[in-house]
Amino acid sequence: MSEIKVDTLTGKTTAKTVTVTVGATATMSLEQGLAKAWLNYNQSTPVIDDSFNITSVADNSAGNFTPTITNVFSNAHFTLPSISTAMHIQQSGTPTTSTYTLQAKNQAGSAQDGEHSGSFHGDLA
Repeated sequence: MSEIKVDTLTGKTTAKTVTVTVGATATMSLEQGLAKAWLNYNQSTPVIDDSFNITSVADNSAGNFTPTITNVFSNAHFTLPSISTAMHIQQSGTPTTSTYTLQAKNQAGSAQDGEHSGSFHGDLA
């Protein structure tokens, strides 16, 4: 088995274009496939247990919180595809290039604090 050790990957044509071949012929952009930010937040405490590219989290009210992203997205059309919680999480308000307000509700539909984890995907500015 071969091993490649590098500190930096730079695209040959443009600096941020690195294409990965998946299987025999399918390709994808390495940059597009990476999470640009992630968060593990305990709203009950409230404490950020761990994060990447998150400056802070505003605890707005029960179950309602707004992470602030350090290196902003190029537009407000990024996604928050994964949340680990026993509650239902939904968008609350309009996302911006640097924030995404979320509302957590328990199975009965009431707003509730808890342990929340998620990753953000999109194009950085």
